[in-house]
Amino acid sequence: MITAQFNSDSGGRFARTMWCAVGLVLFSVLAIVPLVAQAQALSAADILREIDARGGITGLGNQVAFLSFTVQDKNGSLQESSFVSFGKTSADPQAPDSVLIYFLAPPPETCGTVFLTIDRKVSGQAAELYLYLPALDKTKQLVTSGERKGSFAGSNIQFDQVGRSELSSLFNAELVSETTLSVAVDGVAQERRVYVLHLVANLQTNANESFPERTMWVDAEQFLVLASESTNTVGKLQTIMRANGLVTSEGRLEYAVMTVSNVLDKSFTTVTITDREDVGELPDSLFDPALLPQFDARQFNDRLQVKVPDPICP
Repeated sequence: MITAQFNSDSGGRFARTMWCAVGLVLFSVLAIVPLVAQAQALSAADILREIDARGGITGLGNQVAFLSFTVQDKNGSLQESSFVSFGKTSADPQAPDSVLIYFLAPPPETCGTVFLTIDRKVSGQAAELYLYLPALDKTKQLVTSGERKGSFAGSNIQFDQVGRSELSSLFNAELVSETTLSVAVDGVAQERRVYVLHLVANLQTNANESFPERTMWVDAEQFLVLASESTNTVGKLQTIMRANGLVTSEGRLEYAVMTVSNVLDKSFTTVTITDREDVGELPDSLFDPALLPQFDARQFNDRLQVKVPDPICP
């Protein structure tokens, strides 16, 4: 039998050394854990900034997308509208986001209309909104609250909701909880982890907000708003938005189908994005309000797999 022998002095030094080593390891682990948790934790304000950085429903980059609206009014009547959008958007806070939407037919009465939104990303400054009306051959900037909050193409969506909305400066938010929400991704149902936020309009920067109180369910990975419930100025729940389908585009999830319903008058709008393509750099001149009367929606057909149809406006 082999017996290890230590004198008291060497044994004490060994024990002290071991405890110091263990203590250093434990201290390092305990010090790192709060830092990791802190790095992973997001505040409600952080989440709003991430949503803002994503851009609008057509996605980031230079995108051409085809959209359709199915609008059912409070009487149950259905109306179909078709559009092609041209977007130049960026996560760069110094680069403006611009989206131009050309109204295709049907319906014939709005065919050829062009809507333009330019967001210069100046805190507290709303996006610029322009509407070109071919029947009048006139471009109008939407300035007043009534104009900006008017119905876009007869839908449950306001003009000022089509452009980029800077939530982080317009609302104060609270992170209520985390949960999961089911949504179809590339045609397959998934349970997505979401942040649940409660938003209240910032009275200094957003005093005229139509929906001053909202609850939002935000994808925790992609920061897409998967659902929202909006309360009007008299405290009644009015609008519910739900993302029904997402698609993978350029390595990111983007909207494919969403519904926006008015629970007060039972009307709803289904927004479907059928095609989305990156066509390379779009010129800034495309988003010049002064050039809207000369806009040709077919000018990028040589780059597109799905072509913009020839005008069939009456």
